[in-house]
Amino acid sequence: MIKKERKVSDFITKLEALIRRMPEMEPGRERAVSELNKRRAGYIGEQKLDYYLSFLDEKEYWIYHGLRLSNGSQFFQIDTLLLTKEFAMILEVKNWNGTIIFEPEFHQLIRIHNEKEEAFHDPISQAEHQSRQLKKWLSANGFPDIPIEFAVIFSSPSTIIKSPSKQTSKKVMHAHRLLSNLNCIKKSYSIERLNEKQIKKISHTLLKKHVEHEIDVMKYLDIYPDTLLTGVYCPVCSSLPMIFHWGKWHCPTCKSISD
Repeated sequence: MIKKERKVSDFITKLEALIRRMPEMEPGRERAVSELNKRRAGYIGEQKLDYYLSFLDEKEYWIYHGLRLSNGSQFFQIDTLLLTKEFAMILEVKNWNGTIIFEPEFHQLIRIHNEKEEAFHDPISQAEHQSRQLKKWLSANGFPDIPIEFAVIFSSPSTIIKSPSKQTSKKVMHAHRLLSNLNCIKKSYSIERLNEKQIKKISHTLLKKHVEHEIDVMKYLDIYPDTLLTGVYCPVCSSLPMIFHWGKWHCPTCKSISD
């Protein structure tokens, strides 16, 4: 069952609102649009995964999207957490196109897309770090030690995945392979580590301890307030600004009138 729903992040909403008020020629607008596109793509990728998660038995799997927990002075964030009585599993979701090459020797990932080559942090290491942090969090909150698995999920079936290491294939997969992978993992953990009362208590604590990530979008993108457009947007044509006259808002562009 889904215990924490997936939702559009506040950061995406803030970016959308910010871009509407940025002049076309504002130097920071391109950076803001690029950031928004990247965040939207990530969210869409996570939504694609939800299709496959919908096939899981609601009585066996408890699902949490977008958890952000603290281990003292540091926070760690999990795209999707699956919790069962036998084990937990962390899913790091990527919605990337092109060819993905894992380089285990240097713990980095190379993406080739539109004849452009880019290097990224190894998402396997990222998911592994999250699993260690979750184990630490469970211990700090007085919960039993349970096995924690992790996987990097590529939501687009057209993504080409390459790696010189066979070990990578056990931790990296397309979304459509997740259910088969989970079946194999479940067979390897036949002993229940949590009873009904314990799993409910963990669930309650996860939701209670979750902390939303508040990002100052202006500071993040280094945008100054005095560069933004002010006024009320027209709900019909989105032009700016509307004019308030005789108790109503008038749009000088499309001539619409709003209360």
